[in-house]
Amino acid sequence: MFISREKEMAMLREIEENETSSFVAIYGRRRIGKTEMVRHFCDNEDVFFIEFTGKRKVSKQNQIRTFLRNIEKKFKIKVERVADWYDAFEVFQENIEMLDGKEKKVIFVDELPWLDSAKSNFLEELSYFWNTYCTRRNDIILIVCGSAASYMIKKVIHNIGPLHGRLTAIIPMKQFDLSATKEMLLSQGCNYSDKAVVDTYMAFGGVAKYIENLSAKKTLHENINALCFQDTGLMKYEYEELFSSLFNNSKTHYSIMNELSSKWSGFTQKELSLLVKISSGSIKKPLEELHTSGFISQTTKFGNRKRDIVYRATDCFSYFHNKWIKNSVEGSDWNQMSTTQSFRSWSGFAFENICHMHVEQIKEVLGIRAVPTQTHYWSYREEGKVGTQIDMLIEHTNGSKNIDIIECKYYNGKFKIDKNYKENLQQKINIFNEQTEYKYNIRLIMITSNGVEKNEHYGDVVNVSLELSDLLNVK
Repeated sequence: MFISREKEMAMLREIEENETSSFVAIYGRRRIGKTEMVRHFCDNEDVFFIEFTGKRKVSKQNQIRTFLRNIEKKFKIKVERVADWYDAFEVFQENIEMLDGKEKKVIFVDELPWLDSAKSNFLEELSYFWNTYCTRRNDIILIVCGSAASYMIKKVIHNIGPLHGRLTAIIPMKQFDLSATKEMLLSQGCNYSDKAVVDTYMAFGGVAKYIENLSAKKTLHENINALCFQDTGLMKYEYEELFSSLFNNSKTHYSIMNELSSKWSGFTQKELSLLVKISSGSIKKPLEELHTSGFISQTTKFGNRKRDIVYRATDCFSYFHNKWIKNSVEGSDWNQMSTTQSFRSWSGFAFENICHMHVEQIKEVLGIRAVPTQTHYWSYREEGKVGTQIDMLIEHTNGSKNIDIIECKYYNGKFKIDKNYKENLQQKINIFNEQTEYKYNIRLIMITSNGVEKNEHYGDVVNVSLELSDLLNVK
């Protein structure tokens, strides 16, 4: 069942109404739902639809044969084999000319990076097809799509050749947020509690295909066991395959994600280059590609004039794999692992990571979605003095000098603030105020799984408290 993607679907419907032909680029990580969205759109609109999908690591002739075979199936004809992409597009163009009707004709080229292999000249011929044929008509919607986001941005969106300036729309596909994840689970018959939805997100993130693998006949723990810890599990070896399918020379990407998944607070570029053992200059490109593909985020330290960037893994499955699947042994049981103190500690950090991923939803609940903001971390260390760290700080950049300090706590029941924790929070705020010379208006916001107990300490430090239900209900 197709759910969510209202914004992307609205863009496609608007494109369909254009009075000229349209060239659309869609990009996003593997298994995010790009192909399903295009198919769903075309199934529900009055359009002619043909799809071509690239194959990974096959010859140009193999790709051309598949291309022609799709033409044969769609137009119910027999075509002669050709030697290159120029002739293949000529065959395709001739058959489009035979179509009657004024409905839009959607040409969907999926996994474009795999079609455009070395010396294939596919992109050049696709460009020629668009520039010399499609632009002379008013009924073509050419959609190109690829999981390798870095390729799509460099070769298509920022193309400096014949495709420069030719795109009429760009649609980035991101993973589902918590609300859409809950909607998808419910559509599959998985009637999970809000906390179980978050537990699902901790393991699989908002990746549509991963969530689709969950069976309503099993509990969440049984699903995780079957998918991640059995040799036949669909997710058992997903991590190893993920990066090689997205990036050329993926060994560096893989190593970077391994390191970032080992530390919630992240690393600078210099620190990562030392850990991965490549130069600071050489690591720049894979970091940009991972960021573009949605695996990592960039955060700056508040108040730092250098604005040193800290890279953090935000991909939930990468964290889950490296903590639990990677070193699991035969007979590993998620029911047991999820009751350990190690899991309780890990899930607290995982929840904080999810909050980092849902800053826009947090702003919506707080009523500040329209306020321009930046998210930072902040820390203070000085020999002989008490230090502190703030992992999530939302700075209002509208000149108001407002700062929201976010504290995240993941508990089965209501979180209770005791005297020690209250003093810790007060100390954190006091040190921040001292080091920033009392320039800012501080608001402390607690985000918890099941709310905060309103005891005698709550009102002394907490200004606003949010719960899972608040974030799950933001559309």
